This record gives sequence, C-alpha cells and structure tokens, in this order.
Amino acid sequence: MNDNVDPIERLQGYLQTARMQGVKPFYLLIDDDFRLRAPRGQARFYGFDGLSPDSDLSDQLLFLVGQDQDPGATLHLPMLELPNGTYCELHAIRLKNGWGLAFCDASIQQQLQARYQQMAHELALAQYQLKHQHQQLQEANEAKSRFIARMSHEFRTPLSSILGFTELAHEDMGDPWRLNADLEAISRGANYLLSLVDNLLDHAVLEQGELIIHPTSCEPYRLIDDLEQLFQPAAHQKGLSLAWWLDAGVPDHLWIDEVRLRQVMVNLIGNAIKFTQEGGITVSMEWHDERLKVQVEDTGSGISESEQARLFEAFMQADAGKSARGAGLGLTISREIVRRMGGDLTLRSRPGRGTRIRFDIKAPARAGSEAGKVSLEGMRILLLEQDPDIRKLLTIFLKTAGAELLEAGGQQKALELLSKKPQLALCHLLDPPQHRLLLRVLRQAGFQGPVLAIGSQDDQDLLNEILRAGYADLITTPIRRTELLARLTEVHSKQEDRA
Repeated sequence: MNDNVDPIERLQGYLQTARMQGVKPFYLLIDDDFRLRAPRGQARFYGFDGLSPDSDLSDQLLFLVGQDQDPGATLHLPMLELPNGTYCELHAIRLKNGWGLAFCDASIQQQLQARYQQMAHELALAQYQLKHQHQQLQEANEAKSRFIARMSHEFRTPLSSILGFTELAHEDMGDPWRLNADLEAISRGANYLLSLVDNLLDHAVLEQGELIIHPTSCEPYRLIDDLEQLFQPAAHQKGLSLAWWLDAGVPDHLWIDEVRLRQVMVNLIGNAIKFTQEGGITVSMEWHDERLKVQVEDTGSGISESEQARLFEAFMQADAGKSARGAGLGLTISREIVRRMGGDLTLRSRPGRGTRIRFDIKAPARAGSEAGKVSLEGMRILLLEQDPDIRKLLTIFLKTAGAELLEAGGQQKALELLSKKPQLALCHLLDPPQHRLLLRVLRQAGFQGPVLAIGSQDDQDLLNEILRAGYADLITTPIRRTELLARLTEVHSKQEDRA
C-alpha cells in the first residue's frame, strides 16, 4: 500500500470500486455491423455469455437502431429490459466505427418502480373506494335526514288526532253516536302511530338478525274483515275503490304469526292507498299446499325500474311528491318478515300502469276445534304487573276469556298469592336483568308451574336467555289479545300433557 496516497482519494477509490461491484458492470465494443469486438465484465448476468469475437449482436441490441450516428453522441436508457429478462441501466457512446456500451444492474430500481406502480394502483383503487363509500354514506345520511324530518311530522299527525279527539270525547259523553266516532278516530290514530313505532323497532331488530316469529292460530276471514274496517275510511276519503277477494279454498284457521302477517298487509295496503290517486286497490288471498298467497294490486302511478332497485332500502320511498307519508321502512321490513316466515315478496310495476306486490308464506291449516275461540275457563293465573294501566288491560283480556286472576303489583304481593295455588304465572320484566332473580324467588317459594315473561325486546338473544333461565315463553309488547291468549293456552296445554 502506498502511504503517500491521500486518504480521501483512497476512500473515493474504495467507494467507486464498491459501487461498481454492486451494479455488476459489463462493457461491450461493437462495430457498425453489430459484431462483437471487445467484451469485458459480467456477460452471463446480462445474457451475453458464450460470445466470441465477431458474434452478431443485432438481435440483442435492436434498441440502437435509428439512434444518432454522429461520433460522440450518447444514449442513456435508465430502465431497459434485455432479452433474458434482466433489467439494466444502459450508457452508450457513438464511436467512429461502432458503439461503446456499458450495462449496469437495475433490478433493484425495477423492483422499486414496480412496487411504486403497484402502490399507485392500490392508492387509486383505495381513493375510488373511499369516494364510493363517502357517496354511499352521504346518501345514507341524506336519507336519514329526510327520514327524521318526515318522522317528526308523522308522529305529530296521529298524536294531534289522538289528543284532539280525546278532548272531543269528553265533550261528547252525552252523545253515543258522536262519542263512538271520536273513539274510532282515536283508535285509527293510535294504530297508525303503533305501526310507525313497530316499523322503527323492527328495522333495528332486523339489522341484528333477531326478529322472532311466533305462530298462533289465525282466522284469515276475520283478519280480512279487520283490515277492511281499518282501511275503508282512508280509501273512501281519496275516492278509491278497495276490493277484497278471498278464495274459497282458504281454511277457516291457519297456524301462522298473525301479528306479523297483519303488519305486512298493513304496510302493503297502506302504501297502495298512499301512492294511488285514482282508481282503486285490490287485495286477494288464496291458499294451496299449506302456503298462503297474498297479492295487493293498485292503479297508482307505478314505479320506474331505477326506483324499484332502491325501494327495498331502508328509509327510501318512491317519488310520490308531497303526499308521501311514513318512515320509508315498510317494504324493507315486510320483505324481511315474509322471508322469516318461509316465503318471499316480489314487486312488479311500470310507470303509469300501477303496482302489484305478491308474497307467499308457510301456513299450515288448523282444525276448527283446535283454533276456535280461545277460552281460559278453569285456568288460575298469577299476574305480576307493576304498571296499573297495563295490569288493568291484562286483567280485562284474561278475565273476559274466563281465567281466574290473581293480581299483584309487586313481588311481595305475588308471593302472598302463591297460597291460592295458581297454575301458571305471567310476569312483566320491567328490568330484564332481574329475570333470573324473580324466577328463583318464585321457585324457592314453592311455585313449580310455568312462568311466562312479558318484555319489550323482541330479539332472539333475550328469548334464548329467558328460556335458559327457565321461563316457558316470552310475550313482547305491545300486547295483542289474540296472541296473549293463544300463547297462554299453548303453554297450559303442554303443562297438562306432561301431567
């Protein structure tokens, strides 16, 4: 080693050597006919191994064709793919009788470039997805904003009717005809308000996949009569005809969730009246092979294909101008309920030609002797209900059905009434987490009969928890007389069969 060499120059030389080794340099001299004159370096790496003097390289060096032929002209290609697939950086200089070429490994740069392109593509895709998601969220927010604004009006309308006719009812106590009209108006407002609340709650339950179907005995003829009484005034007010067709083959009694069936039909018929300005609505029902088929057809303005595609989305409504009412949840919920009941709901419509909605659900026939008027004669029931108004309502339901009722407004009173030996108990779970404790207290006091719970949550998790705790069944609010009596009868029958 020459100690007289400047250390900086020595370091520069070392660095240059290291860099050159890292880029795997290869040098070529060729003549004007692309014949090899002088190779030097890592020929194998670039696919030039096995060459001999005068080898024809025209196929490998096509990139030189058409380049500047003036001596001293240079060519720099930062990224060149050679025939063997190697990526290199090329420096070339035009000589008097040929070319001088220097190849440097560019595989790392190529990988970085490929990665950059991939990242750029992924970024562009992510930006597109974010933009699309943002648009969806914006549309959802706009739909919910419209929904909130609409619901503020929707709730006020029936509430105003209920409050107004309640005042009139007090004034009309001496006129039975006017009092009855006031009560009917209050009932219509309450039912409409209840349908709004049901749809809102059911939508939340459906999103969690927890809607429960409770089959009971159903009389389709009575159901149709109830619906006719409910909707005839609204149809008459708009000058619409409302026709009902019930096939003679429909059994007198079906084993089906009447509450859910009624909810679906109320949604569909209500929509038909809402969106029909002239003509009428036809509701038909038939039964084949233990399946109930229902159709609601109207002569309204119809629905375009673009609107049909979004009609089953939550909070969406067809364009009906200022006359549109409701939460925009009816069709969404109706289709999901029908699917839970073992069927499907389809819609066909054309602008200007009206709309036809059909659904069919599993509905086994029920013998009349089994499904006749529910009677609780001879049944002694312990009722534990803290709310006095609800307790009064349940008392009327149960006593008019023939039950002997033991009423308790609290746990201590219920324990005292156990001495009268009730056959079953009906308890309202105002605080669901306490349901295990309540049942344990009843069992420790000696009551071994079935206990039915009343709860405000209609979801599978609560039902499973209730059943695991030892309750016989769960009845959800709002309480329907027919469902309540049917469920009590069913539980009592199972108890007698076991006895």
